[in-house]
Amino acid sequence: MLFPYMLALDAGQTAPSCFGTVANPIRAMLGEHDQVGELLHRIRDVSRDFALPAEACGSYQSLFMGLADLEADLHEHIHLENNVLFPKAVALEDAKVQV
Repeated sequence: MLFPYMLALDAGQTAPSCFGTVANPIRAMLGEHDQVGELLHRIRDVSRDFALPAEACGSYQSLFMGLADLEADLHEHIHLENNVLFPKAVALEDAKVQV
């Protein structure tokens, strides 16, 4: 619901919303991003920063490489939403309300 609404705002269209203002679902998603950050931190702790034991097999190595890739992708995703997409959506909605 949020992203189609934001696309409509970006296109200069009026879109109905069931969530009031865009800030409401963004607030929920920011909380989810915090939870994901905590989970990623826990994975790093449990894996000792993805440190492989000397006897690690190829599957073990692939798992840790995959976890590192997942972590990097999630950090980029969260950064783009928190620092680019969400502020733009709030600004677009604010501009539309002021018109």
